[in-house]
Amino acid sequence: MKKIVIDAFGGDNAPEQIVQGGVLALASQSDFNIVLVGNKEKIENILGKLTYDKSRVEILEANEVITNDDIPTDAIRGKKDSTIVVGMEHYKKDEDMVGFISAGSTGAVLAGAIFKIGRIRGINRPALAPVMPTITDGKVMMLDIGANVDCKPEFLCQFALMGSAYMSNALKVANPRVALLSNGTEDKKGNAFNKEVFVMLKELKGINFVGNMEARDILSGDFDVIVTDGFAGNIALKSSEGAVNAVMKMLKKEIMSSFTSKIGAIFMKKSFKNLKNKMDYSKVGGASLLGIDKVVVKCHGASNAETIKCACVQAFDLYESKYIDSIKKSLEDNK
Repeated sequence: MKKIVIDAFGGDNAPEQIVQGGVLALASQSDFNIVLVGNKEKIENILGKLTYDKSRVEILEANEVITNDDIPTDAIRGKKDSTIVVGMEHYKKDEDMVGFISAGSTGAVLAGAIFKIGRIRGINRPALAPVMPTITDGKVMMLDIGANVDCKPEFLCQFALMGSAYMSNALKVANPRVALLSNGTEDKKGNAFNKEVFVMLKELKGINFVGNMEARDILSGDFDVIVTDGFAGNIALKSSEGAVNAVMKMLKKEIMSSFTSKIGAIFMKKSFKNLKNKMDYSKVGGASLLGIDKVVVKCHGASNAETIKCACVQAFDLYESKYIDSIKKSLEDNK
């Protein structure tokens, strides 16, 4: 039986919500077991309150936790009994372990994945790559959104190959449309870095490069993969999140401003609920760390049990999609 490894002590709601999420994943799908990494006594106390198939749960003892205050590379080297280090070391060696998920320190997950699991041969830098909903009810991936704030042009070409392979294999998008985030849609737009990347992407084999795009069109549904460096990507993502949150708050304020608005909202209740569900990160799982030689999913620090459940299913589906093999083939074709 294949296994999903879960950092049980990563995130703001660890370990209770993380352990509960793993158990929920078992109830939702019978294709994998889970391995919980952390303090055995605390994990067993939480499991003792839950109903689950005990044969499908393992515990890996680890008694240190890497926090957001730690320097990631130092923590990976120094905290050898941490949940991330212990989990990833076992994950690297065990072929039955096919996915690793954590809601802990992003930097530590990235550093641990590079040092303990290893990159795909030919990939210079792994990229954090969330998948977001679009207004056309599709999905769009943006990478990188923070793992690499300083990039070389060849890094973005690798991001394009990885994102295209992911969307083709994991989400079954035919001939994914790849765009470069810029300050205009014209071919000559952008700074010197973007202009160099633009030329390289046009010559890249195996991707459907459609040109430049602007940040306002991230969720338009006109693109399937958006390529950028981690600095611009992080700003664009958080700006989009902030804009969506602001609009939702303003909408709520307007609804509560009058009796007639409240009455109208009652008839719109189902539509509002559907919109909230589409924008709810907890129902997606996490951002894939593309470029690592096994499946790694980084969940939001505030992840709850539902998020962890979805991330477990997401990780297993990614393993089954064989997108990593597709990335390797794309790299070979572009040698």
